[in-house]
Amino acid sequence: MKTEGEGTGAAAGAPVTVLGAVGRVVLATTADAGGTAALALPPGQSGVYIVRAGTQALRLTVQ
Repeated sequence: MKTEGEGTGAAAGAPVTVLGAVGRVVLATTADAGGTAALALPPGQSGVYIVRAGTQALRLTVQ
Protein backbone atom coordinates (compact mmCIF):
# COMPACT_ATOMS: atom_id res chain seq x y z
CA MET A 1 0.00 0.00 0.00
CA LYS A 2 1.44 3.34 -1.03
CA THR A 3 1.03 6.01 1.63
CA GLU A 4 3.32 8.66 0.16
CA GLY A 5 2.74 11.01 -2.72
CA GLU A 6 2.93 14.54 -3.98
CA GLY A 7 0.24 17.12 -4.47
CA THR A 8 0.67 19.94 -6.98
CA GLY A 9 -1.27 23.07 -7.88
CA ALA A 10 -1.40 24.81 -4.50
CA ALA A 11 -0.29 28.40 -4.11
CA ALA A 12 3.32 28.82 -3.01
CA GLY A 13 3.50 28.71 0.79
CA ALA A 14 -0.14 27.63 1.17
CA PRO A 15 -0.96 25.41 4.13
CA VAL A 16 -1.86 21.85 3.09
CA THR A 17 -3.91 19.77 5.52
CA VAL A 18 -5.00 16.13 5.28
CA LEU A 19 -8.09 15.25 7.29
CA GLY A 20 -9.27 11.76 8.19
CA ALA A 21 -12.86 10.49 7.87
CA VAL A 22 -13.86 11.94 11.25
CA GLY A 23 -12.29 15.34 10.53
CA ARG A 24 -9.12 14.86 12.56
CA VAL A 25 -5.92 16.35 11.11
CA VAL A 26 -3.69 13.49 9.96
CA LEU A 27 -1.00 15.57 8.25
CA ALA A 28 -0.19 19.27 8.01
CA THR A 29 2.49 20.74 5.76
CA THR A 30 3.17 23.73 3.52
CA ALA A 31 3.39 23.91 -0.27
CA ASP A 32 6.82 24.83 -1.60
CA ALA A 33 7.63 27.70 -3.97
CA GLY A 34 6.42 25.60 -6.93
CA GLY A 35 3.07 24.80 -5.29
CA THR A 36 3.99 21.18 -4.48
CA ALA A 37 3.53 19.45 -1.13
CA ALA A 38 4.86 16.04 -0.10
CA LEU A 39 2.16 13.90 1.50
CA ALA A 40 3.25 10.96 3.67
CA LEU A 41 0.48 9.24 5.61
CA PRO A 42 1.25 6.76 8.39
CA PRO A 43 1.70 3.19 7.06
CA GLY A 44 -1.40 0.99 6.98
CA GLN A 45 -3.82 3.92 6.97
CA SER A 46 -6.15 3.03 4.12
CA GLY A 47 -9.37 5.02 3.79
CA VAL A 48 -10.81 8.24 2.45
CA TYR A 49 -9.16 11.55 3.27
CA ILE A 50 -9.83 15.21 2.48
CA VAL A 51 -6.82 17.23 1.32
CA ARG A 52 -7.17 20.99 1.75
CA ALA A 53 -4.78 23.50 0.22
CA GLY A 54 -5.77 27.12 0.65
CA THR A 55 -9.37 27.38 -0.57
CA GLN A 56 -9.25 24.12 -2.57
CA ALA A 57 -10.23 20.67 -1.29
CA LEU A 58 -10.21 17.21 -2.85
CA ARG A 59 -10.93 13.66 -1.82
CA LEU A 60 -8.03 11.21 -1.60
CA THR A 61 -8.70 7.46 -1.43
CA VAL A 62 -5.87 5.24 -0.12
CA GLN A 63 -6.27 1.50 -0.69
